[in-house]
Amino acid sequence: MYRMIKFTECLNDTWDYFFLTDPANLLQFKKEHNLSDDLMGEFTTNDSAELAIQEGIMIPMSNIKNQPYTVFFNTNGQTSIFKKDTNLLLFEKTGYILNVINNEVCLITVPYLKNWTENNGIYRLKEAVKAGVRQKITLENGYYAITILGGFTYQDNIEEATFEFQCKQVLTVETKSSVLDIGFPFLIE
Repeated sequence: MYRMIKFTECLNDTWDYFFLTDPANLLQFKKEHNLSDDLMGEFTTNDSAELAIQEGIMIPMSNIKNQPYTVFFNTNGQTSIFKKDTNLLLFEKTGYILNVINNEVCLITVPYLKNWTENNGIYRLKEAVKAGVRQKITLENGYYAITILGGFTYQDNIEEATFEFQCKQVLTVETKSSVLDIGFPFLIE
């Protein structure tokens, strides 16, 4: 059922962040913690971002250079794209947990989080997914251990900045993120 899913020309919308999240879970988190619609403002002025990371609501990725990316979602334990001899792995980050409650995971950017409501940020995200501008995969509900790999891969004989998200469902009781360096720079250059 699951496979390696590839997206090309993934952009950061000129902000140096990507966020991996289940949009429904992020909305639920916002409501449960009485956060404003401007989640970027909340995340940068209080400890809500750290709490969201620890609870597996989202995974923020900073220092995303303004360039096109190829993105792979590895959902069935396939051999990493970075195992090919021609590809260059720059970093591998483990310890992330992501909680999926609505069978979907999206890679989103800052503009959506500036007005995170059903009628604005989430609606715009759904439209962007339909248009192929934002990336979404379907995953069974549950907790996932996420490993993020970054570097360069050759796609159609062209070197591309690449991220691979390895998603492995976990059934253990321990479902807290163990990432200590939350501000790790996911810089590919």
